[in-house]
Amino acid sequence: MRCLYVRVKMTVTKLSKGTEGQALVLFVMVLAILLGIVALTVDGGYALVQRRQMQYAADAAAMAGARALALRWTRQGIDNAVEQYARSNGADHWAWTQVDGNTIRVEVERTFPTFFAGIVGIREMTAHARAEASFSGIRRAGSLLPIAVEQFPFRIGQVYRIWDKSSRPAPGNFGWLDWNGGSSSARELAFFICNPQWSGMWEVGWWVPGNPGVSNSNSVRNCLNRWVNQPATIVIYDAVRNRGHNTRYHIAGFAEFVIVGFNFRGRDKYILGRFERYVTLGEGGGPDYGLLVVTLGSSR
Repeated sequence: MRCLYVRVKMTVTKLSKGTEGQALVLFVMVLAILLGIVALTVDGGYALVQRRQMQYAADAAAMAGARALALRWTRQGIDNAVEQYARSNGADHWAWTQVDGNTIRVEVERTFPTFFAGIVGIREMTAHARAEASFSGIRRAGSLLPIAVEQFPFRIGQVYRIWDKSSRPAPGNFGWLDWNGGSSSARELAFFICNPQWSGMWEVGWWVPGNPGVSNSNSVRNCLNRWVNQPATIVIYDAVRNRGHNTRYHIAGFAEFVIVGFNFRGRDKYILGRFERYVTLGEGGGPDYGLLVVTLGSSR
């Protein structure tokens, strides 16, 4: 086998002093550009992370503030709610304004040091964010007690007597509801009282079937006793059609109701209870009967 050898002759040319200076200047320029790229990449990425975190802080603080506004807290209470969520999510400064009767706007910011941008004189940056949140009545609700109360200008916290002789909703009905609309019984009514999660979802504007009679059975009273002094969601209606087993209630909205007592014996039958303001999860856009939903709408 024949091998081929190639001799390469390399010539090294010594740079002159002037050329060495030019190379040094070029090296410094390239180094500055590289550092600028590193600073832009690292500090720019970190700034985006901080901006995103501030948006979380603004969103959370706006939701907390709108909830406090919905529950009619004092201004100091709203201040505390906004501060708690802004601070816990890393904001250094925050401020809120009430846009209208049910909307709050929150602005937050955080100043943070840079990693490499200080080389070009930028030693810190500030991330800003803004968010709005508002409350409204719930439009669609589930986990309901099978109770319908006629719409009237009730006051939160005041105890009312419902279903007495002067407020019977329809002939042959006492205000109970029958979620499946079939043949009803005391046993089925008791089941729905004890297990509101089986009510299904109902919406403002729908017609819900009624359950005729008082159903004064031990099972009904025992299940209702479980809800004494416990908040529960009920239906507010504004119209009734038909009667007896065919009674239908038109859903005007939903309310949070606390039963404090009841009487199903004798001629004067009633339920005692009070309405409360309560914020829950769900779809907003319904009328305000005290059961409310907070909705986020960020200004990004």
